[in-house]
Amino acid sequence: MTAKEMEARIKALEKKVGLLEDVNEVKRLQRVYSYYVQHMMRDEIYDCFADSPDVVLHWLEGTWLGKKGVKEYFGVGSDRPEPPPGFLHQVMPIAGVVDVEPNGKRARGRWYSFGGVAVPDEKGVLNGSIVGGLYEIEYIKQNGVWKMLKVDWIIPLSIRIPKDAWTPVEALGERIKGFKGPKPDIAMLDFDPRFVSGYIFPFHYNHPVTGKPTSENAKNARLLKGKKVKAKSKSKAKPEAKPKAKPKSKKK
Repeated sequence: MTAKEMEARIKALEKKVGLLEDVNEVKRLQRVYSYYVQHMMRDEIYDCFADSPDVVLHWLEGTWLGKKGVKEYFGVGSDRPEPPPGFLHQVMPIAGVVDVEPNGKRARGRWYSFGGVAVPDEKGVLNGSIVGGLYEIEYIKQNGVWKMLKVDWIIPLSIRIPKDAWTPVEALGERIKGFKGPKPDIAMLDFDPRFVSGYIFPFHYNHPVTGKPTSENAKNARLLKGKKVKAKSKSKAKPEAKPKAKPKSKKK
């Protein structure tokens, strides 16, 4: 192989590696977006979208245009009430197929989206369902960062869950308190925030577009305000019985 052929091969490999890195970044963006949608973290969702008039949200209810449309749909910066604690949109993107354009500036992805949705009504009663949807999404790279550009979404599968069949996390926590297995090294909390509806399990990473910390700690603080978190008191161990003194031997 000549030096010229080697150089051409290296350039081709560099381009291929670059496209593979782009595919991974697009997949990561999509997964992270879905975590934000789980608890309708509005600001974080909004920041996943491109700063472009070409942004499109083609939802079931209609179509919203531009970054302004994203802001309006999700209620970013509005006085719209936050979703109640029982709200859940745990719809997971799976089987993603991502194709990046050869110039590395745009990409398209197709995803199954499957999971559980719970939306409390005005009385706080949960309306739960299992949904299976399909996404066709366009992405764009702006200043070296991948962002969402156009979203097309359908739901061909929806199964309603009877109200008495939906188990809130509080009920799950009560069941777990009766655990009869091996004794843990650290006891379960009397009040464990993981078993509170609306609690957002903290993220270990910052926002993939802005690089800023996300808002789950502030949201959790408001959710748990006034609720005392403390470790369960361990049962006091019985004091060890002192060994009985040996009787003195009698002198003969």
